[in-house]
Amino acid sequence: MENIHYFIWFFRLTEVLAGLYLILIGLYTIGWYQLKRQPVARLTDLPFFSILIAVRNEAEAIELLLNSLLQQNYPAANFEVIVVDDHSNDDTKIIVQQFINQNKAHHFKLINANSSGKKAALRQALSLAEGKYIAVTDGDCVLRPDWLLAFANYFKETEAKLLLAPVLLQPVNTLLEKLQLVEFLSLMGSTGGAAAVGFPVMGNGANMAYERQAALEVEKYRTDGSLTSGDDVFLMEAIRNFYGAKAVRFMRHQAAIVCTKPQPDLKSFFAQRMRWVSKNRNYRSAFIILPALVVLGFNLSLFLMLFFSIFYPFTALFFILFLGLKILIDLPLLTASATFFHQRKLLFLVFPLAFVYPIYVVISGIGGLFFKVKWKGRRI
Repeated sequence: MENIHYFIWFFRLTEVLAGLYLILIGLYTIGWYQLKRQPVARLTDLPFFSILIAVRNEAEAIELLLNSLLQQNYPAANFEVIVVDDHSNDDTKIIVQQFINQNKAHHFKLINANSSGKKAALRQALSLAEGKYIAVTDGDCVLRPDWLLAFANYFKETEAKLLLAPVLLQPVNTLLEKLQLVEFLSLMGSTGGAAAVGFPVMGNGANMAYERQAALEVEKYRTDGSLTSGDDVFLMEAIRNFYGAKAVRFMRHQAAIVCTKPQPDLKSFFAQRMRWVSKNRNYRSAFIILPALVVLGFNLSLFLMLFFSIFYPFTALFFILFLGLKILIDLPLLTASATFFHQRKLLFLVFPLAFVYPIYVVISGIGGLFFKVKWKGRRI
């Protein structure tokens, strides 16, 4: 009887968390549909962009990125590319320099990082940048031809100081890669929806742009100086706090999509997610911390129900009921995001993903908060 009493309180707490989760995802869903799709016009007065790329051991992918930058429908006189090599121990530097020489890409520059870590590399590049606007991406990404033009349009049409933009995992072939894509679609939907309602919670350094002067202005307000990573969300948090909700926008446009590869195996997948989670301890904004706690709390409840069902079979029924509720809450936003990315054919994977998602969230959440993560040969 005493155990039943504890279970009643546990299920009541789960009901509260489920209600908060419903409100949270409901707001993000409403926000996604509020996003305006600006047409990509051929502007006559094009601003100058500095594209910053911090790379480490990207020899296999970097040439694809450089080619997509060279093929931008944007005058070469109106943008520069600064590649900062973060102490690669493969042929990354050689490939970049050969590409610059062979294509006579004089607006491309390769420099060596003075310090260690992506954030330090980007700060070094920012100190050399001449553009009014800064665009950042990663060494394993591929850009669409109107990517830079889309940023120029959105900066002109909005009051944004920082633009978040869509990222798509491609190509996907294995079941693990397809599951990653479906999960990532939900993250993109939440990123866009949260920004639309004025409470941005996520950003992806693979695809974002910001006003250079604004980034320099908020530098003294950032709280992440001791961290080697986290160049994206901490900057977003600082700009929103300093300039207000309208300063951070999400660019919902096909031309702005950046493609990057999913993680090839479970080990690298968990290492990536734990690295993301590890930065949560340093966030200061309630708009970021509270949603993360709601998501973690609800998924932890589902995880515990699944665990308790081994010893108390009746809890399996509650697990199925709450899991079904979670799927119903997630589906509208996930469907909208999958439609935007033309990935609706993979929505059938929502159901198997739902069963493993609470387990993955708890493992990566606890691991990221309490253990050091190894990424590209370094401890983060």
